[in-house]
Amino acid sequence: MDLRRLGHFLAVAEYGGFTAAARAVHVSQPALSLAVRELEAELGASLFVRLGRGVRLTPAGEALVGPARQVQRDLATGQAAVASVVGLVAGSLSLACLPTLATDPMARLVGEFRRRHPGVRIDLAAPEDGEELAALVATGACELGVTEAGGPDEALVSRPLGDQQLVLLLPPGSDPPDPEDRAATNLPDVPFVAGPPGTSSRRLLDEALAAVGRAPDLAVVTAQRDAIIPLVLAGAGAALVPEAQAAVAARLGAVVVSPVPPVTRALALVHRPGPLAPAAARFCELALA
Repeated sequence: MDLRRLGHFLAVAEYGGFTAAARAVHVSQPALSLAVRELEAELGASLFVRLGRGVRLTPAGEALVGPARQVQRDLATGQAAVASVVGLVAGSLSLACLPTLATDPMARLVGEFRRRHPGVRIDLAAPEDGEELAALVATGACELGVTEAGGPDEALVSRPLGDQQLVLLLPPGSDPPDPEDRAATNLPDVPFVAGPPGTSSRRLLDEALAAVGRAPDLAVVTAQRDAIIPLVLAGAGAALVPEAQAAVAARLGAVVVSPVPPVTRALALVHRPGPLAPAAARFCELALA
């Protein structure tokens, strides 16, 4: 199978149509359509169902996406291996992390990696949950992922990254609980700002309160995770957030309380089995150190 045709096929799959894909790969639409037809003829199967101006993958097309991405990844690995001889001077690295891990530890890790290898561009995906992240890594769309340990895809290699501490964030001017009574479950009349069911942060909040038989009093439920801390600062309610995010909010006046017992989650770095490209291997070394 020709690498160019596989690239054109993946572009159509990603952009959902031939016109958008042709613009993305900088070829004419007839040339891209011809490449896909030639690939279909070579494989003896239709890869797309044409739906007006858009397309949908056939079962055969869906089966080809993962291997095609791996072919591209293997080629990039070979090219990067040559570049690594002179020290990771160029290239790119595709990463994914849960939204609540973007500030810590991902921002810190990416910053350190970029300081050491400024010629490598980082592409950072933002999956909604652990299942979507695992799918991005398993299909080769992303090379590495930072997620909660014990994720849904056991076929991935999982490397422990330690624990993340979460704390309670209260609106500015709040009276902190008595030092002898600081459990998350004992905050009087303090509603929470939280993500929707299914998100990792909401699960942690629900579990912390359920441990003592209490359901959260929800003031705001938002899928806009970037809005949680501004909502707390505006007085909408309290939130359970990673310690690094709370430190930033504290400088803006929020009150930070360490719950008792502590609320933590184990983190992991995940990737597909097999050798990694030099940039990914170097990122792993940095993260695990």
